[in-house]
Amino acid sequence: MTKQELSKDDRLVVRIDKQTKDAFMARVDAEGKSASEVILNWVIDYLAQEPQQRPDLVKMYADLESLKRKVAHLEDEVTKKSAA
Repeated sequence: MTKQELSKDDRLVVRIDKQTKDAFMARVDAEGKSASEVILNWVIDYLAQEPQQRPDLVKMYADLESLKRKVAHLEDEVTKKSAA
């Protein structure tokens, strides 16, 4: 993406403490980069990743309960066979 493609109105404001900002700015300056360049690359890399799916806790709970019932049933069968 070139600078011409970016509008001055396309901004993302981030709050950051002064110490962290100063350290970040010193590092990008030392690397000969701009803060915008580094942050834009982070955003592009982030968007290229697969989104993280949140687990379906309701389904997980139902599956767990089902497994508990199956284990209890198997334990009963083993106990009955052992007693015989």
